[in-house]
Amino acid sequence: MRFNYKLSRSARRNLQEISDYWMTEAGEGVALRIATDILETIITLSSQPRAGAPAEQFGEGVRKFAAGKYIIYYRLRPPRAVEVLHVFHGARDQRKAWLGEAKL
Repeated sequence: MRFNYKLSRSARRNLQEISDYWMTEAGEGVALRIATDILETIITLSSQPRAGAPAEQFGEGVRKFAAGKYIIYYRLRPPRAVEVLHVFHGARDQRKAWLGEAKL
């Protein structure tokens, strides 16, 4: 059963920041590949939304799933939607990343 997916404002901002970083560091091709890989993983999650591990320290029903070196945080929303909350690099302190986003 396929779910729809929605990117929160924070997730869209995270993806833009990731793309901007890689555009500056490695060029358009690398930035496009990384962004595409993350988005393809989100599409995959829409067909397997329970594939991620619980991450309820960040809120009720929050789950996480790896996309390469990045972690996608999401939750299921009725009736059949995957809401992507954030996308952070796995090397970041995840708690600080969440707290930093909460201040914006």
